Amino acid sequence: WLKFSLHRRADATRNRHSTFPEMRVAGSFVATAVASSSASAETANPIRRVVSLLQSMQVKIEAEGEKQDKLFAKFQCYCESNTAKLADSITDAKAKIDSLATDIESSTQDRTQTVADLAAAKESRESSNKAIADATAQRNKENAAFESTSSDLKTNIAALDKAIPAIENNMEAFMQTGTSALLQAVKSARDVSEYDRTTVQSFLQAKGQSTEGYTPQSGEIVGILKQMQDTMKADLKEATTKEAEALSDFNELVASQNKAIQAATDSIEEKTEQSGELAVQIVQLKNEKSDVAEQLEADTGYSQQLGEDCEQQTKDYAAVKQTRSDELLAIADTIKILNDDDVLDLFKKALPASSLLQVQTTQKEVAAQALAALKGAHSNRPGLDLIALALHGKKMSFDKVIEMINGMEDALKKEQVDDDSKKAYCAKEFDETEDRFKELAHEKERLDQAHGNLDATIKDTKEKIAALEQGIKDLDKAVAEATENRKEEHDDYVSSTAQDQAAVQILEFAKNRLAKFYQPKQYKEAPKRVLSDEEKMYSAYGGDIGTTPAPGGLAGTGVSVGFVQIKQHTVDAPPEAPKVGGYETQKGGGVMGMIDRMVNDLKTEMNQHKLEEEDAQEDYEKMMKDSAEKRAADSKAVSENESALAEAQSDLSTNHDNRKANAKNNAETHSYNQDLHQACDFLMDNYDTRKSARTEELEALDKAKSVLSGADVAFVQTQRKGGKFMA
Repeated sequence: WLKFSLHRRADATRNRHSTFPEMRVAGSFVATAVASSSASAETANPIRRVVSLLQSMQVKIEAEGEKQDKLFAKFQCYCESNTAKLADSITDAKAKIDSLATDIESSTQDRTQTVADLAAAKESRESSNKAIADATAQRNKENAAFESTSSDLKTNIAALDKAIPAIENNMEAFMQTGTSALLQAVKSARDVSEYDRTTVQSFLQAKGQSTEGYTPQSGEIVGILKQMQDTMKADLKEATTKEAEALSDFNELVASQNKAIQAATDSIEEKTEQSGELAVQIVQLKNEKSDVAEQLEADTGYSQQLGEDCEQQTKDYAAVKQTRSDELLAIADTIKILNDDDVLDLFKKALPASSLLQVQTTQKEVAAQALAALKGAHSNRPGLDLIALALHGKKMSFDKVIEMINGMEDALKKEQVDDDSKKAYCAKEFDETEDRFKELAHEKERLDQAHGNLDATIKDTKEKIAALEQGIKDLDKAVAEATENRKEEHDDYVSSTAQDQAAVQILEFAKNRLAKFYQPKQYKEAPKRVLSDEEKMYSAYGGDIGTTPAPGGLAGTGVSVGFVQIKQHTVDAPPEAPKVGGYETQKGGGVMGMIDRMVNDLKTEMNQHKLEEEDAQEDYEKMMKDSAEKRAADSKAVSENESALAEAQSDLSTNHDNRKANAKNNAETHSYNQDLHQACDFLMDNYDTRKSARTEELEALDKAKSVLSGADVAFVQTQRKGGKFMA
């Protein structure tokens, strides 16, 4: 559109100023014709008519000069005002481009920092989640240790609370009760000397045996037990206090980390939104900078073209003014010469009026022939009317008419060249505009398709993120449930194994007791009491360390389900007792065989439980590893999809701007196409007609010029026959 406007302005400028000489010459011939008509009555002195004609020409030229000066002043004002406006527009555009470049750089830096802050916030959230997980694992471990210690201390304190009053109030009743729990309490007591511990153990082990020779030690025993009781209560209080403090610290840590996670989540949401907004802003700034750069290029080109046109027109008009001044000077000098009284007297005598009439008669005939030739062009062109008007004049020079015809022919030829050029230009612009419409249509189709793809991508990405986050939640829940199930299964395994082991020990104990009677060789004596160094020293000095206490536990076997050590025992079944004369013992062997089978069944069951526990633990550990890897992969996928979502949203914003730009370009192209049709349709529809009419005009002008050129020769011959010559 800018290119077309420049051509149209330049054509209008050239056409406006190219009429200056034609208007001047045509006006001269009009003045000549008018002067010739008004001077027809002056037959006394023909030169007076020539002077009157020159004076009329002088008036016309001065009037036209004033009119042209006013038009040129307006043109100069147009040049100056538009040059200033374009200069201001160019300056503003350059400043705007610099400002936009600074804004783009600043926004790019802000987005880079925002992306870095977003990554830091995500890392901080992951770190806080890990800290909570680690703290939770440590807290569970500490709590399990506390529960175990607390349970043991409470059990031992309960045993001491029951035993101390019994020993103080009813020693005989106490001697009839079980002491396994009390023995365990004594064994696990802290801050007790080995002597006191041994003293109490000996006292308890002696319970239930013959009381003959028994020396009451209840006072000393009660004191030791109370000391143990106080120590255990203090330990329980201290452990409970530490547990409460640890739980409080854990809760504070979790609360602090949850606040950090919430802050990081808020920051992630804020930075994600900010990053998207900055990306859109950068695209918009770049588009605006591109638009301003295009406008700057257009203004710079038009300013340069305007300057060149204004400079050229100024030079041309200076030449027009100089020519007009020269013409006025020549007319003034001629009038001065012809108005001299002596010259007038001379021409009255030397140039009769009749000779001039004879010349006029000859010129009229030639002018009539030239007019007939011009009418053959069938044209309403103003230039031809001016030539015809000049030929109607009473007194004229055919040389100037021929000059007008030559000028008209040049103008017609130039118009034809301009029509040819404009036709080619219009055809080229029509083709380019049609191509532009196709390009814009293809671009719109591509942008619409890209818009649909981006919408689908954003929707799919959001669904993926939601699915991944839900999957992480489900995975965490499954891991928690699996951990709880594994703990319950392990507790069941420990309890079941303890029971089976206790049953095996009791059966072996019963079998050994039967063997003492039925198979004495297979009988195993109970382990002798191993004296400590203090007991050995005490016994060496005559002290009574008492007898080995009877075993406690279930049925006096020393087996306790709650404190069984879980380990495998491989005990071969005893051989069958040999038959001897006398008392039959087959029934005893049968019972012992049944015990062996039961022991073997229990051991088989324990081995099976052990294998199942190992398999379950291995499966659990594998599940934990796989779950951790999956959670890490899903978290990474969430982060990647969030980045992809932000990028897709930024691309969607860019696509939206591109679609708006496409619609704007399409509207501008339609507007330009309408302007192009307005400027070109008349020429394209009437090109052949205009060319044909112009050809006829040129042929008519050539004929008229040929007639006038031939008339000049005849005119000279006529004057020579009359004895006079008019220059």
